[in-house]
Amino acid sequence: MAQFFTGRHEVPVDDKGRIFVPAEFRKKLPPEADDTLVVVRGFDRCLTAYPQQVWEETAQQLLELPQTNPEARAFIRSMLSRATEVKMDRQGRIGIRRDLLRLANITDQMVIIGVLNKLEFWNPADCEEFPPMEEVADGLDSFGIKL
Repeated sequence: MAQFFTGRHEVPVDDKGRIFVPAEFRKKLPPEADDTLVVVRGFDRCLTAYPQQVWEETAQQLLELPQTNPEARAFIRSMLSRATEVKMDRQGRIGIRRDLLRLANITDQMVIIGVLNKLEFWNPADCEEFPPMEEVADGLDSFGIKL
């Protein structure tokens, strides 16, 4: 049975761009991830970190986009041009390149949010700008989802 990432943690970012991945999230990384995350530019001014095996599934979906479509090519370039694979050390730390941190406006603090099969890395102030859940839940009707 799959274990999903949920929850929110605020963590410091050191001078080298390293963070400690909270133990709650580390425990849910499956063995096939090999303690490896692929960090890419995410949506809504965040970074998205995919466990290795989830990234492989996502990359397969990107391969299926029509390469003749300029919007598909632009999306793939935008997402992957700064992608990086990071391996967790024994202490549970990963290093994130400064150019990626700048994309998400992350400096000395970061909020990590568990989003089912992936993690999102946020600037703490941007993370507080989420609209109230009631506002976004109304829009789920168009997807046939009732919560």
